Amino acid sequence: MSRVALTIRVMPEGTEVDLNELERRIRELAQVTSVSREPIAFGLEALLLVAIVPDAAGGSEPLERALQELPGVGSVQVVGITLV
Repeated sequence: MSRVALTIRVMPEGTEVDLNELERRIRELAQVTSVSREPIAFGLEALLLVAIVPDAAGGSEPLERALQELPGVGSVQVVGITLV
């Protein structure tokens, strides 16, 4: 079975969300290889992460749903997909 690297932008609900705690929770859900912060506006930052997932039925959907359910997450967007 092949694997894919997903680049995902995770937008917090607001500037009051603890991004370090959010990153810790994300790392518990997925095999994350890198995380960076992307400035958006007015002090708001998004987490831009690369996660490795199996290229099975459903693809990125299970991880996207799991991320969306985390407290403090406003939105989740896959911005890139690459075969590993």
